[in-house]
Amino acid sequence: MMKVLSILMLVGLAVVLSRTFAALPTPEERKEFGVASRHIRAHAVEETGAVNLVAAVLFDYRGFDTLGEVTVIFAAVATMAMLFSSAKLPDTSVGLSPIAKRSVAALSPFIFLVGYSIVLHGHLSPGGGFQAGVVWGSLLILLGIVYGALHAEKVVTPDARRLIECLGVLGFLALACLGMFTGAWFFSNLGAGYPRGTPGTIFSGGIIPLLSLAVGAKIGAGLAAIFYYMVLSAGEGEDGV
Repeated sequence: MMKVLSILMLVGLAVVLSRTFAALPTPEERKEFGVASRHIRAHAVEETGAVNLVAAVLFDYRGFDTLGEVTVIFAAVATMAMLFSSAKLPDTSVGLSPIAKRSVAALSPFIFLVGYSIVLHGHLSPGGGFQAGVVWGSLLILLGIVYGALHAEKVVTPDARRLIECLGVLGFLALACLGMFTGAWFFSNLGAGYPRGTPGTIFSGGIIPLLSLAVGAKIGAGLAAIFYYMVLSAGEGEDGV
């Protein structure tokens, strides 16, 4: 029965995909859809102050999409927190070898600075809040793997992670709302009168660097939280690994 159901689902998916591909515009038709991309390439630096056009799109032209992505991760972390709120971390404070611990201790400040550099230059070069958040989250996960989850939880406590995550989300929303209080619109950047600065320098891009920093804090804390909740789920009722 399951095989028949799986085959039917695959056939249905194939039909949907084939009809979708058949409805895609032709190369001639796609030329008419390039108005937005041409405008962004021609005017993004002038309108946003960001040299990195991807950052200009994520935090200005399509800021609502970024808000949706941040909300999805926030909802995932909140759900896992609700499911495992009463659980306690297994005793995994032993960790790996002393060599691994000393190596990670020496590298941790540099890993943090790499993430900070990525978010600080996100409006100038490839990178930004999402990439920096992954670096910071990976650092917290690395501490849990090398030193043991229980020990890592003492370095960055669950309350600290939740605070950082909430501040990232609230900061992102507050920056988005600033435009309305200056007579512009939600997620307004330069239209609200924020200083653009000199394109290509650190102090440029309006509120885009601040939005990127807020997203980085939220993503980093959120990914680390998901990892530690997974440790809770795997180690509940055990002595840990």
